[in-house]
Amino acid sequence: MNFTKYPYFQFRGRKSNELNMRIKNGTEFVIPESVLDFQSVDGRSSDIIFDKNKFKDIEKSFAVRLFKQKDSNIATQLRNIAGWLYVSKEYSPLVFSEYGDYYYKAVCYASTTAADNKREWLDIEFTFKCQAFMFRLDGEDERDIESGSALTNPEPFESLPMITFNKTTSTADSTLFINGEQYTIAKEAGTGIITIDSETGIAYKEGGVNVSKYCLINGAGYHPITLQPGRNEISYNNMDQVKIKPRWRNLAI
Repeated sequence: MNFTKYPYFQFRGRKSNELNMRIKNGTEFVIPESVLDFQSVDGRSSDIIFDKNKFKDIEKSFAVRLFKQKDSNIATQLRNIAGWLYVSKEYSPLVFSEYGDYYYKAVCYASTTAADNKREWLDIEFTFKCQAFMFRLDGEDERDIESGSALTNPEPFESLPMITFNKTTSTADSTLFINGEQYTIAKEAGTGIITIDSETGIAYKEGGVNVSKYCLINGAGYHPITLQPGRNEISYNNMDQVKIKPRWRNLAI
């Protein structure tokens, strides 16, 4: 059987069809649940909604048929697959070939069972816990940004980009403006290449020196850099060599 003709999932650098697995029909779509608190108030016929500004993780399951390899057996193959899928306890990129322009951030963790009814194949299901957003592959491409230029976010949700720049002075703050919103990198961060990872909330210099407190906090507190849906006008001062990895995202399905 030529497994390359069939859909596959790719996780931690390997594809399921490389391991004699064929995804069965019937993959389900799951939309994340918004995290909301509802409060009932006397005299009011509708609840007050408190939005926690987050979505819950989803579970994505792949039902597969595992076919016996020549000079092997199903049990050995299954042990090898378990070592591939279950060894990591961190979110890792997961791609499903049917919509390969996006990837999930997922971890395979759920127990699974399968009846050993046949010696030549085994039906089994693998479940991944996925973050609520899926990410565009082209959002991983780094862009060179000139002051006064723009980036267009093609998705309906804000993104949390990774930004790298060369801070050119240690005697004055550096400033990044996105759609008029100001992000200040304090002079105490010094000079040199700085990377701000808005997703993890960490800023660091070459060599790994953490400078987050000089880059991600303003008078209102923690202030990560975001790219809003649509056009984002970008300008800056006291920095150069600005590069942005936008990390466009949409709700996982």
